[in-house]
Amino acid sequence: MNNIFSTLIRRSAAACILALSLSSCESVFDDGLPECRTQHRLTFIYDYNMKFADAFNSEVNSVNVWAFDRHGTPVWKSQASGEALRNKDFYIDIPLEPGNYDFVAWCGLDNNPGFSLLSDSPASPSALGIELLLQGATKAGNQPTLFSDTKLSGLYHALAENVEITYNPDANETRTVQLSLVKDTKYVKVLLQNLDGKEMGKDDFSIFITADNSQLAFDNDVISGTPVFRYDPWMISSGQASTPGADGGTTTSVSSVLAEMSTSRLMEDAESFLTVIRNSDGKEIIRIPFIQYLLLVKGNYRPMGNQEYLDRQDEYSMTFFIDKGMNWYSNIGIYINSWHVVPKQDTPLH
Repeated sequence: MNNIFSTLIRRSAAACILALSLSSCESVFDDGLPECRTQHRLTFIYDYNMKFADAFNSEVNSVNVWAFDRHGTPVWKSQASGEALRNKDFYIDIPLEPGNYDFVAWCGLDNNPGFSLLSDSPASPSALGIELLLQGATKAGNQPTLFSDTKLSGLYHALAENVEITYNPDANETRTVQLSLVKDTKYVKVLLQNLDGKEMGKDDFSIFITADNSQLAFDNDVISGTPVFRYDPWMISSGQASTPGADGGTTTSVSSVLAEMSTSRLMEDAESFLTVIRNSDGKEIIRIPFIQYLLLVKGNYRPMGNQEYLDRQDEYSMTFFIDKGMNWYSNIGIYINSWHVVPKQDTPLH
């Protein structure tokens, strides 16, 4: 009987030892089971928009991301594009040693004709900027000699600083580092409407925006000291429409000119102007501070700061009414993103 009890005690002790060994990830097993490890994954989200909803999978077509150590040395780079980004569970494995890192992402660079990296092999975060590709002058006069008339694809930026990568040797777990994207590119429509029936052609006006935001730094701020240039339309069109009056009365004819432009990131403190020139005599009929006018309708949306509004909003439309003398009929005001704005008398009009 004593032998039986001794055998049971030895077997119970062995079972306890085996259970303890299985719970430790530091153990080495003869059956080849892997040790426990911590996995780190990089994920992306783009909900910094006016819908306040994640649009990463539907909008972003490529990802380029870099990691820098605490000395500013690049230690890792990864990229992905195409159908992989359509997967709602898309992620990138982070194969980094324990430590603290800065992650910089520029997304949407693939097949984007308007932008390029300032350096293909950045030696530090400060070298990881973006440049808008500008062209030389094609028009005479005293306007800026550089311009961009490219239809820009979506460009997105993210920065996460001092991210700690740690590993737990005693557990199998997955840790996620999420990068929140800001969309830098904007789509701008400027519509001129003539309400007296006089037909307007697409060559009757020159419409452009002056700016100095051709370069963006690794932190998505505008790099100062770059030259002033023009955003010219990548598409300009004209049309005429007639609407019968009430009870078959007088027909109303409306003529319009539409200019479509793309811009890089808009900053609330930038000195930028929207200008419309009447080509028949070269006269400026509209010259307004572009950013200030866009912000006039911010109060019609959720409460937010000026820069947050400019970053969340990625489409802007501005409608001006032209009188029979082909001047801006400023007393009517402007429609900005369908909101009617009548500027105060102390607001500069042109």
